[in-house]
Amino acid sequence: MFRLLMATALVLLFCLPCGAAMKNEPKDFRGVVFGQEGSPGPEFACESDSEDGLVCTRTGEDLHLFGVPLRSLTYLFMYKRLYTVDMEVDGRQAYDTLLAALTGLHGKPTSGKGAPPVFSGTDVDILLYYDDHRQVGEMSYVFKNLPCPVGE
Repeated sequence: MFRLLMATALVLLFCLPCGAAMKNEPKDFRGVVFGQEGSPGPEFACESDSEDGLVCTRTGEDLHLFGVPLRSLTYLFMYKRLYTVDMEVDGRQAYDTLLAALTGLHGKPTSGKGAPPVFSGTDVDILLYYDDHRQVGEMSYVFKNLPCPVGE
């Protein structure tokens, strides 16, 4: 479900009018550089996914972001590069706190009518979504310039 929502958010992203790029675009997440070639280190526990990627968690990871407790935090590596970082938080207040912290750091997000907020950068986008039914906030850092190795 989460990946379907993120895929929908990505489609909506391309439908939005282009605005200014986010301020202070992240180049890494907790020291792991987006798009830099290299396998996850030994501190990661990984499982293969159906798309030839690795879904990983980091042993001993601090499950807080901007002081907000995280329900989950996973890293997706594709073609030996960090592609996405996905998080979930419990409740609207935690989601709103993350959105406010990101807005303070990166500027105002873009969003179309009824679309979730998106912080759009040159290389990395930050997508947010709140599921009212489950009362869970979802956030993803997505590296947009992942090379697609053909014939490897």
